[in-house]
Amino acid sequence: MLNIPLSGIKKIESIARSSDEYVSLSQGALKVGGIPLKIKEHVQEILKTDKTDYYQSAWGIFPLREKLAQILNKKYNANLSNYQVMVSHGAIGALSSLFLTLLEPEDEVILPEPTYPAYEKLTYLARCKPIFVSTLTNNDTNFWQLDLEKIKKAVTNKTKIIVFSNPWNPLGLIIDKNKIKELLNWCEKKGIYLIVDEAYKRYAFDQSYKSCIDLVNQSEFFITVNSFSKNMAMSGWRVGYMVIPEKLNFPVGRMQDALLNCPNVPAQYAALFALDHDEFTINFHSIIKNNLELTCQLLEPLVKKEIFSYQKPKGSFFIFLKTKEDDSENLCMDILKRAKVSLIPGKFFGESGKSFLRLCYARDEEIIKEGLNRLNNYFLESNNQNV
Repeated sequence: MLNIPLSGIKKIESIARSSDEYVSLSQGALKVGGIPLKIKEHVQEILKTDKTDYYQSAWGIFPLREKLAQILNKKYNANLSNYQVMVSHGAIGALSSLFLTLLEPEDEVILPEPTYPAYEKLTYLARCKPIFVSTLTNNDTNFWQLDLEKIKKAVTNKTKIIVFSNPWNPLGLIIDKNKIKELLNWCEKKGIYLIVDEAYKRYAFDQSYKSCIDLVNQSEFFITVNSFSKNMAMSGWRVGYMVIPEKLNFPVGRMQDALLNCPNVPAQYAALFALDHDEFTINFHSIIKNNLELTCQLLEPLVKKEIFSYQKPKGSFFIFLKTKEDDSENLCMDILKRAKVSLIPGKFFGESGKSFLRLCYARDEEIIKEGLNRLNNYFLESNNQNV
């Protein structure tokens, strides 16, 4: 029997949702007003027709794939065909189809970590072995760095995939495109697929960020995945997409057909409408950028007391807080119990994150203020013996 444990993130989030007394800064969902009302109103009109009543293509509805290809080509000079864009059940659905298509049992997947936990679970789902490569440095101010030499040393003849997000969950790092190109050139020689998860690309706050979508046409071993969960707050509607080499269109499409028949049809029409309204995403970006500054400001008393330190994120909507604990899980659970604030222990993202906590600031401003005030009270006003 394949025994895949439930996500630790979801366990903590389920406690946070059990009562209004909790403030959730845990699960990485965009909660700043929800899906824009115009998108919901558009879907209501679509539901009055029969467009969403029947099965659609396992590859996604053609108008959405066509629109995505047009936008990506214009924005990133990617020169994609419609056959290189496939709609999926969120970014997780894309990764599931890719892993199950590309991997054979006992293959290995390189996971630079701290990493998004779903990558590990999907590796086990494919009955393969995750190989963790730490990005932790000895630098006191820049804790994390993607070290290509470490990755290369971890590769064996069983390695088939290397996967990470950019911007990086949970670190907020931005990986330079030239470094990704260097890694891709090396992967090509080894026959290894490089998958970059760009779900947070619309939350890059640093001008150094460059999407790698155009690299798909430069290599048969490069893939990107993306999602409407982050840029349109549509996490509950489960719609994303992947950009793939054209040779993978049929193999991955057939796998997706076997897994889910077709992606969520109403959500695809919502995404199609949303693509014509970039102002929604621009607004979300502005809110999250302001939230980052607010969160850093409210964390300052705890930083001055040397309770937390952190590398200011350049993207995503997380701060990875370094604590004085060897393992932050007990501290995290005590904060949850006593301050009623939910955070995520860093070890859920890999061993190198054990002393860290992940804080999600993709929340309404009043939620951030309440949560950070509680954290300050917990550490500074209660003479907490755990610190």
